[in-house]
Amino acid sequence: MLIWVLLKLFLVEGILTGATSQLTSTGCGITKGCYRSPTTCTSGTDCEYFVSWLSDDDGGIVFSMTGSDASTYIAIGFSKSGVMRDSDVYACTSNSAVVRSRNSVGNTNVPNQPLKGVTNVTVSIIDGRIECTFTRQASINDNDVTYYDLSGNNKYFIIMAKSSGTFPLRQDGSINQHDDRVYNTQLSSFEDFSEGNIPDLTTPTAVTTTHDNKIASTGCGITKGCFRQPEDCSSGSECDFFLSWTSTKGGSTRFSMTGLNSATYIALGFSKSGKMSDSDVYACTSNNNIVRSRNTVVNVNDPTPILKGVSESTIRIMNGRIECHFTRAGSLNDDDANYFNLTGNNTYYIIMAKSRGSLKEDGNINQHAVDGRTQGRELISFQTFVEVVGEEDQLALILQKSHGSLMVAAWILFASLGITLARFYKNIWPNQHICGKPVWFVMHVLFMTLTLMCTVTAFVIIFIQKRRFLEFSEDLSGLLRFLHAVLGTVVTCLVILNPIMAVFRPQPGEPRRFIFNWAHWGVGTTAQLIGLITICLGVGYRSARPLIAGLPEYLFWVVIVFLAYHFAIWLLFQVQSCMELRQDITEDMSQESTSQMETEQVEEHSRKPLGYSTMVGLLIIYFIGALISTGFLIFAIVTVRVSSS
Repeated sequence: MLIWVLLKLFLVEGILTGATSQLTSTGCGITKGCYRSPTTCTSGTDCEYFVSWLSDDDGGIVFSMTGSDASTYIAIGFSKSGVMRDSDVYACTSNSAVVRSRNSVGNTNVPNQPLKGVTNVTVSIIDGRIECTFTRQASINDNDVTYYDLSGNNKYFIIMAKSSGTFPLRQDGSINQHDDRVYNTQLSSFEDFSEGNIPDLTTPTAVTTTHDNKIASTGCGITKGCFRQPEDCSSGSECDFFLSWTSTKGGSTRFSMTGLNSATYIALGFSKSGKMSDSDVYACTSNNNIVRSRNTVVNVNDPTPILKGVSESTIRIMNGRIECHFTRAGSLNDDDANYFNLTGNNTYYIIMAKSRGSLKEDGNINQHAVDGRTQGRELISFQTFVEVVGEEDQLALILQKSHGSLMVAAWILFASLGITLARFYKNIWPNQHICGKPVWFVMHVLFMTLTLMCTVTAFVIIFIQKRRFLEFSEDLSGLLRFLHAVLGTVVTCLVILNPIMAVFRPQPGEPRRFIFNWAHWGVGTTAQLIGLITICLGVGYRSARPLIAGLPEYLFWVVIVFLAYHFAIWLLFQVQSCMELRQDITEDMSQESTSQMETEQVEEHSRKPLGYSTMVGLLIIYFIGALISTGFLIFAIVTVRVSSS
């Protein structure tokens, strides 16, 4: 019997054990059943996925399969529902073995399923892809309900998956998460080979034959429709949200979407009103699954809608974001009024959401983050290739603007004045006090307290908006965002540390006072310098886009000009201080008599310090410059609007 099976394989498919010949579509739908993707492929060398099957005389079904870039494993699953969960999966691995696994209800892979009913395994790797042949008994006589009966007229959906090494095999040889997967949209029989019943299945619609999985703005408005946020981003690696769509044969639409920091899910919703309530939502999740949900009138997520009309899904997680592709049928012939018809002249608002949180136990989506939502301002038809720019969630935008404004006020105005007063003005008002404390000290404490309050408030606000700490990303925009977050955290810690040190400082004249003086000065100066650098990263420049979308590029130069202004004025402060010190030494050496010294001591309390007018004038000039810079930056931040097409 084994010889008969191998001979049949040789005649039908041209494959013998150890041979380098390829699986082909010859005989598909005539002498063997086939499933392939894309529709135009004809062999294992040009198909993303290819599987064929035929029955033998011992109640077995001989499967042969391969897939491009399937160097770690190629797998086939039999599903009753058309989704990954509860499917019976058989994977040919780079270990030259077949392993069996099963996805649980929560879509978590359960690899420890005993391999049974599988014989005549042949696995080879050709040009970086696995070609595999094995025989699976259609049914077995035991109580394993997870071993699906492929005999008779029993029908199942076909699901195929593969991995190229992004997720290597586990130590026990079982499979890990896949890189890519596809599935057919119709039930198939694996034993009915009567005339006219032999299937030749291909993934539906012509658009999927190219499998253009690159998410970028190339072709937007020409060969595909696009939705993105912010407006100036051009690819999935730098857009907060990116969606593209193309029409396919049969009225279906192929969607591709991603978003920064969308490691848990990225979701697309179609809305008739522009609101989340009553929108038809499709979410690609970190479980490598697509779930459908619907928000009720009170805007509470209702995950009960059945996933239907969706095929050829591909989900990848790259650098903390999900990239997802799927085809959705434009309309269905059923009574589901919540399945919106995307064909013809029907128009909808686009709503997108994302999350880095956690999924529900059943695999459905949870609430998105405060900044994890955007939507278009106009109704669009998905039969047209338009370009749409999403607007940010207003609450998230308000929180971002508040964070930026507070940080600018803290480090360009308050910290600059507070540090300047402590550095250069201790001797300017020696005989004037407020509540028994020197004027410079009271003003220093006031400005640095305002710095502390603004910084901590801004830090809390941004965590309320983001709900997490940004993760490292290799692309430039992501890297600078991460660096901005790290430096902002350092600044916040330093600004909290300095007043704590001040509370426990030694009194003047004590031996350890100099340690506090240097530490207090070092922490304060370092915090100011890092704070100003962090603001530069926040406003962005050219390819390093701003953290608040829409900020004009020239704001970067406003901060640079202030830095130059700050150091120039400080240089004048330092020169003036040196001149005063030198003049004091000269006058001390010119004292001629004790009576003159006594007269000077008496008059010391009534005269103004040397260079008083110059120092006060410089302080006023410095204050005006800092105030104008701060006001200009805050005005630009508060009034920025996210543009929309």
